[in-house]
Amino acid sequence: MHDGDSITVRRDDTGETAKVRIYGVDCPELKQPGGEQAQALTARILLNKTIQVIPAHKAKSYRREVAGIVLLDDLLVLQDALVSAGLAWVDGRYCKMAVCDLWRLHQREAKAARRGLWAEPDPMPPWQWRRKAR
Repeated sequence: MHDGDSITVRRDDTGETAKVRIYGVDCPELKQPGGEQAQALTARILLNKTIQVIPAHKAKSYRREVAGIVLLDDLLVLQDALVSAGLAWVDGRYCKMAVCDLWRLHQREAKAARRGLWAEPDPMPPWQWRRKAR
């Protein structure tokens, strides 16, 4: 795990590894509040599990495939788990598929319940934090 929304996967058919940027969500950076928790949740959900990588579009993000991640045995979508736990923002700049509406609903629910990063009085989205850090 690189962080909560960037992972490395090993393909069963070739044994090759590939870096994947999780589609549609943005987790706090590791040095932000909630960053380590997002990374830990992603690791706990995915480590040594069989997943399906569903390409979101042909574009790459920093030489990484952009994709949805589904755990086949659990029928769990990683993005939904992160957003529901309050450990990721739905990134409206890029999240354009119909499923994004469901994730936005789960984000509102996490915010109302003050889960994860929403326990902070004014959590800073990672895209603002990165801009500020420069």
